[in-house]
Amino acid sequence: MAPHIGGIVASDSAKLPADEKIGGGPSVVFDAVALLLSADGADQLADEPAARDFVHDAVAHAKFVAHTEGAAALLDRVGVERDGGVIALGSAADAEGFVKRCRALRYWDRVAPAR
Repeated sequence: MAPHIGGIVASDSAKLPADEKIGGGPSVVFDAVALLLSADGADQLADEPAARDFVHDAVAHAKFVAHTEGAAALLDRVGVERDGGVIALGSAADAEGFVKRCRALRYWDRVAPAR
């Protein structure tokens, strides 16, 4: 997924393909979300209503959300609370942990009523 169908060009000039654009593929159709963004990319997406809606809806639907450190601006703009279903990706082990957490399908603690 990228701002435009066809993908993006990364900072190292590598082309990263995308099948879906942010405004065309709502987060509801995905089991989990990984925000693999640079700080500049997050700043740009934070100004895009479709990107903010995508992240907001993923959190509201109790999806697991992984993110790079650079994604902070987008998460902050949306007001995402860093709970146990929002996982920072700083290493390969973090990515492996995210995949394992996703086996639960949703982070129900985010939407469970207070006891």
